[in-house]
Order: sequence, then structure tokens, then C-alpha cells
Amino acid sequence: MYFSNEELKRIIETKPVGDFYPYNLKEYDDDAADEYISKVVGSLAAIKNLDYKAEFEHYGSGYASYVEVFCYKKDGSSSEERNGVLEIDGIRIYICRLTPVAVIGKGRVTKHDKGGSSDFLPSQNVDVLPSGDWEEMAAGIRGVLARYHFKDLDSNYVSQPLPFEADIPTLLGDPPYKIFDALFYWED
Repeated sequence: MYFSNEELKRIIETKPVGDFYPYNLKEYDDDAADEYISKVVGSLAAIKNLDYKAEFEHYGSGYASYVEVFCYKKDGSSSEERNGVLEIDGIRIYICRLTPVAVIGKGRVTKHDKGGSSDFLPSQNVDVLPSGDWEEMAAGIRGVLARYHFKDLDSNYVSQPLPFEADIPTLLGDPPYKIFDALFYWED
């Protein structure tokens, strides 16, 4: 799925773009989008050795145009403890709330006795998997996305410059914006 300038402008304006519910509504419905995406996320549990954490709450404030899902290996093989810090490598998925597209790429979460941290998925990491054996898990994720009619966008497309000037309410990128920024933005 590639977008016209008008469709990208609608998405930036928090308006849905798509040909099936909830993406075919005239106005955006957060509850309907999250309900549909929750079915996608729940289906990830069927992938062998995959565990996940999903962020539906807009990172606690503001608005995120996507649901973030961090997938890691259930058997602990993607985790390593160093100096009291647990580092977990995995695959990060951004599932758009405004149009049926998603991107996947490598991610990392850290945990320690005082809290932890989590990275974001920048456009340059789209399609980049963590070191090690992740191909089968990535294929399983892509299969789940396809079953729910989501297009898994590739890095070549999302890294293209946005073909028009826009004011995107995001903390994740700066002008000049890329197509990625029009689809996956977070305003606090």
C-alpha cells in the first residue's frame, strides 16, 4: 500500500484511511482502532517461543498514531544480564491506528532495580532484525499482520522524504520529515 499525498495529509490530521472497518470510518475512532489492533496483538501469542508487551496507552500521555509491540524470545535466549542490568533484544512492531500498515525492526529493552528503558523504532531500523536467529519469528509476525490485512511497509518506502511540507505533531522526528513520520508519530 502506497499513499497519495491526500491520504498522507489525512493521516497526519488523525483521520483514518482504508477500505475496511475501522479504517474506512469518516472520523477516527480510537476505541474501534485499538479493539481491532488488540486482535492482531493477541494473535502473536500463537508464534512459537514469542512473548510480547504491547503499549496501547499512548506512552501514558498525548497521542501515538500507532500501537507499539515489543516481541522477545520466551525462553530467555534474547536476554542477557550485565552488571545488574537485564538487556532484552527483540523485534519492535509499530501498528498504525489510522491506516492498516505496520513496520518491524530491532529493539531493546533494559530493566534494573530502579526501573528500565526502552528504545523507539527509527525509520533506519525498519526491516533490520536483531543479531541471531530471528527470521522465523519475523516471518510469523508478518504472517499475523497479513491475516489481519495489514501491509508490512519496507524501509525503502518509509525512508522516502515526505513529498510535501507538513507540520507533524511528533517527538520522534524532525523536519524534513519522511513518510515514516507521517504514519508513526507521537505527540506528548
